[in-house]
Amino acid sequence: MNKVVNMPGAVAEAPMGLDPAIQSSIVLKGDLSGLNESQKKEYYLYRCRQVGLDPAAKPFDLLTLNGKQVLYANASATQQLCSLHRLSTQITHREKVDDLYIVSVRVTGADGRVSENQGAVSVGNARGDALANAILKATTKAIRRSVLSHCGLGMLDETEVESIPQAQTHHIEPVQVQPIEIIEERKTGIPLMIPGATEAYSYHANVEEWVDAYLTMVDKISESKKFNAGDKLLKLSDLEKCNLETVGRVRDEAPGLYQVFGNGIAQARLRANEESKKS
Repeated sequence: MNKVVNMPGAVAEAPMGLDPAIQSSIVLKGDLSGLNESQKKEYYLYRCRQVGLDPAAKPFDLLTLNGKQVLYANASATQQLCSLHRLSTQITHREKVDDLYIVSVRVTGADGRVSENQGAVSVGNARGDALANAILKATTKAIRRSVLSHCGLGMLDETEVESIPQAQTHHIEPVQVQPIEIIEERKTGIPLMIPGATEAYSYHANVEEWVDAYLTMVDKISESKKFNAGDKLLKLSDLEKCNLETVGRVRDEAPGLYQVFGNGIAQARLRANEESKKS
């Protein structure tokens, strides 16, 4: 069985080198499963420091696949990489081939270097909200695959991990370690605000990435076990209020994306209303 394991939210300084035992497991076997928790944490922090990512934001998780355990990149990783390297993304092509919807994305760095990649999802006979969600997922997959490829991270992205049959998540308790100075992200791009905060939660290179991050936040609220249905509706409303300017920008600049955005919000509200009726 394949299992997805969330890495602990540890914040510590990664060592300049790695323990020989860790190197042997990674280089010779390509497998983390033989390492103890302390060694996994050490390797996780080492990889974060290698690519300049904030380990506290948990950019990597663990995936057990075919008996081997490897790191994969989640949404936090691609968001940090875009901010850190001032990457811009552009959707260059969309097409439907048989039952596949394919999106092509070009990533351009501050140095002018360009990378391209694709994301594809099966849409079958999907219509309405199901089709809109599939289109958004293909767009997200294309953007994240392109960013990781551009930055030289040859690993799975969480949108790909989601398609692995019988994948299961498992939360690991955070490990207490000595804090370090966190790498500060560049405060440029489109800000995503959260209620009650005076500074942006994150910054994004374009409206596509911003919508992806916003809907990820919406899903977290909608699926949270800590809030009742009324609280969820209130938080969704507050989230929208503190991002009204950017919501208007998405509406004006990308009508098609705005429709997908609206569908995502509507579905979250519908789930909360249905949950309210059951309680």
